[in-house]
Amino acid sequence: MKRVMAALLLLALGGGALAADVVEGVWSGEAELGYVQTSGNTETTTINVRAAAALRHAAWLHDFEFTGLRATDGGVTTADSVSLLYRAEYNLSDIDALFGSLRGEDNRFAGFDRRYTEVLGYRRSVIRTDSHTLKLEAGIGARQTRNVDGTRTSEGILRAAMDYAWQITESSSFKQAISMENGSDNRVTESVTELKLKINGNLSMKTTLTVKNNSTVPPGVRNTDVQTAVTLVYDF
Repeated sequence: MKRVMAALLLLALGGGALAADVVEGVWSGEAELGYVQTSGNTETTTINVRAAAALRHAAWLHDFEFTGLRATDGGVTTADSVSLLYRAEYNLSDIDALFGSLRGEDNRFAGFDRRYTEVLGYRRSVIRTDSHTLKLEAGIGARQTRNVDGTRTSEGILRAAMDYAWQITESSSFKQAISMENGSDNRVTESVTELKLKINGNLSMKTTLTVKNNSTVPPGVRNTDVQTAVTLVYDF
């Protein structure tokens, strides 16, 4: 377990995360790590890791994100998921942008071994103040899924999303992201609510509530997954 924790810590601190203000030509980001272990009457372990990075070059903005979750209860794995995302935006103006994104996921407890999603779309900032920002986006794309039962699906999708951010104080912020990707075989809806509090310097604590719903799942799999995470965050 010590070797696993050390590897995850190196991964998290070696990655980056998307900062609120991305400086031209400079990588910026944040990294998160959460770990909970109980012993005695119950034996549970939960590891939650996220690393993201952003780079702005001229009119282009490049985002990268990795997330991972693993949970065990009494030696039995109860959650095991990995997600990789790349997103590129081309700014048409201060408030308008075109974007393309590629996502790969592995989450057998949600009913699929592999899922790949590609989207092209348009993003617009409808609120831009010192304290509040709101971005809306819409796009079209495709999704390919390999289910745990060996079946495969491929479908076109329509995507709609919103991202809201509130800088409450210099040391605290709130974010709410909601997205829906609707296809002929499955509709995926996700809500991510985040509260971040700065501890000292580049170190913060974040509480995140993630609710993800798949309209179509295999027998025995629940439609909705809910994840609550408390993580330490390093910003750079």
